[in-house]
Amino acid sequence: MKCVRADRLAAELNRDLSPFEARQLERHLESCADCRNEMERLLTSLDDFDPALEEVQPDDGFTQAILDRLDPYVPGEQPQAAETPDSASQRIDWKKRSVDILKKVTIVVAGLAVAISLGTFVSPTFADYVKSIFSSSKDVDQGIKEAVKQGFVKQLDLNVTDQGVTLRIKEILADTLRIAVMCEAVDQNGNKVDFDMLKPGEQKNRLQDFVLKDKNGTPLFKPEEGGWTIKKEGDYMMIRQELTELTAKGRALPDELTAEVHWAKLDGKEGSWKLTVPIDMAEAKQATKTVAVNQHYTSPQGLKIDFKKVDFAPSATLLSLETQLTSEARERQMQIMKQNGLTEEMNPGAGGFQSFQLKQAIREYKIAYELVDEQGKVVAAQDDGMLRDRDLSIDKNTIVNGITGTGTDEAMQLWHTFVPMSGDRKLTFRLHSVYTNELADFSAKLKPAQLQQKPVQAEDQGNRLTFSNFVMKKDPAETKIGNQSVSGTGGVIELQAELAKDVVALDIWQVKDETGKEYDAMLQKTSTRNPDGTVSQQGVLVIPQLEKEPKELTVTYKAVQKQHRDVKWEVPIVANP
Repeated sequence: MKCVRADRLAAELNRDLSPFEARQLERHLESCADCRNEMERLLTSLDDFDPALEEVQPDDGFTQAILDRLDPYVPGEQPQAAETPDSASQRIDWKKRSVDILKKVTIVVAGLAVAISLGTFVSPTFADYVKSIFSSSKDVDQGIKEAVKQGFVKQLDLNVTDQGVTLRIKEILADTLRIAVMCEAVDQNGNKVDFDMLKPGEQKNRLQDFVLKDKNGTPLFKPEEGGWTIKKEGDYMMIRQELTELTAKGRALPDELTAEVHWAKLDGKEGSWKLTVPIDMAEAKQATKTVAVNQHYTSPQGLKIDFKKVDFAPSATLLSLETQLTSEARERQMQIMKQNGLTEEMNPGAGGFQSFQLKQAIREYKIAYELVDEQGKVVAAQDDGMLRDRDLSIDKNTIVNGITGTGTDEAMQLWHTFVPMSGDRKLTFRLHSVYTNELADFSAKLKPAQLQQKPVQAEDQGNRLTFSNFVMKKDPAETKIGNQSVSGTGGVIELQAELAKDVVALDIWQVKDETGKEYDAMLQKTSTRNPDGTVSQQGVLVIPQLEKEPKELTVTYKAVQKQHRDVKWEVPIVANP
């Protein structure tokens, strides 16, 4: 950025710059002594500030508290920039000078602060952050809250009334990875309408449509490309449309969009509440940085991984990858299916649902990876293999933002989102593991009435299991059995498992009673990683359809999941100069 004119510096003092322009200026002031001197001159001119205009005179603790809260959010610890003693001294003086001036300018209790901290001029978005509905909601993810602080949420005053109920659009988040609006509704007496759509009985509220369009009126999405989601946030309803797939595929977003909001039922009253919300995407597009990676790796298991790019957006960081099998690995899959009497068609077919599960297990490959900073600290991680076992997952700083991938057995597109990170930060992608599934042939005969007195131990390919108790649960209320809370009715078997090396899960459980009737079963468990890397599990096997205690049960599982750590691939994420 070239040196800025004095009127640009003055414009920032007057809060006339957009949030994005303000952030550009902040970064420039860090490295340009001339502009810092000019800013100092402008600040000095405030020495004659009229005390009579001061609305609040906060004490030193309040001022410092506001300054402290203005630090930007970064997951993990930030690497400290090296600086010479001279530059460090100059920055400390700069901060002291800014605090002295800050005491002379108007600071409202709402939290607005303009500060120059360590050579960085912080844009005045804190007041908007404090007031924002998005930031005050406990369920909104950290990425949205960071986007609020950076000025990508706008307050609106749009409303429409029908059937005595007024719909209001209060705020909108405009980001290249997602669009979100906050709605509220009030009745004719000014009472807020309850947006709870999960209560039993009649549905009192119904969102008919939420459509994003360009300035020509063309919808941004085709019907098959994914829809909006809604979520109650206190007295408000958040409507959200993820743009993950569009950004991941490199589709250009227009600078101007509109969101057409249409509620067909509010507070139990049928009607039509339609509002058109203007969306300015220009600043979000300018603030989004795309780093092309285009690096490839083939794991020992025959999984090819193509790391395509990273998009650093205001509310999230998006990694785009593609995985597919080598021809040799694909051939091995087909041989295993043929040997086990399974066809390639991915439908239940003659073998029923279990046959479908077995096919899916054989074909499924998943990955886990980490993003590390210059000090080697993990700042984010994605673990697709442990989605059903949070005890073992390495997930860190992930954000749920629409679908995480799409494709076929030939190739899968993966889109993983994390908390916002700077595109200028030096990060390294590190592959952690690859997951595969193998078919198993485990079987154990149990006599439920004798289990408590005579636990049954069984072993299969290094996996050691102990079945220790049987409960015939007839009350659907949640009950503690073993170390698990179990809801609903059915049979429950307590078990403990010591898994073999590399095995992290036992899957596709089934039981058969003495009459030959088969039942599907679900394993609820707590997993622990042992010092030697093996996994221990303790939990219960739940058989929901079982109506009475059988004399005998044969318990089986048909697949084991393995985690392969024999992968070695690191890729630096280098921003274009």
